[in-house]
Amino acid sequence: MIKKTDFEQLETQIDPYVKQKQLKSTEAQKLLDQYLELILSFFKRVNNIDDINFDHLDDYPVVPMNFKERYDYIQMRKYHFMGYRQMKTMKDELIKMNASYQIRRKRENKG
Repeated sequence: MIKKTDFEQLETQIDPYVKQKQLKSTEAQKLLDQYLELILSFFKRVNNIDDINFDHLDDYPVVPMNFKERYDYIQMRKYHFMGYRQMKTMKDELIKMNASYQIRRKRENKG
C-alpha cells in the first residue's frame, strides 16, 4: 500500500537538488524517476488497474483534470523544476481525489 509518507520521503531527498538546481544530476534523475513511478503506481492502485490506458481515462473513477496532457508534460520535463512541480501537484490532487472517492464509496455502500 502506498502512503503519503512514501511521497514525502522522496520529496525530502529531491528537494535539496531543487535548491541547488541539480535536478539533472544522475542522483536526482533516479529519485525523480522513482517519484513518477510512485505516482503512476498510486494512480493504478486507486483505479484498480494494472496498466494505464489513456484512451479509457473516462472509465477510471480517480483521474485528475487534463491527466494525459499533464503526463505528457511531465515526461518531456521530468528532470526540470516545472516537471517536478507538476508531479507534486498531480500527487496532491490524486491523494485528495482518492480520499473523496473512498468517502463516496463508503456512503453508497451504507445506503
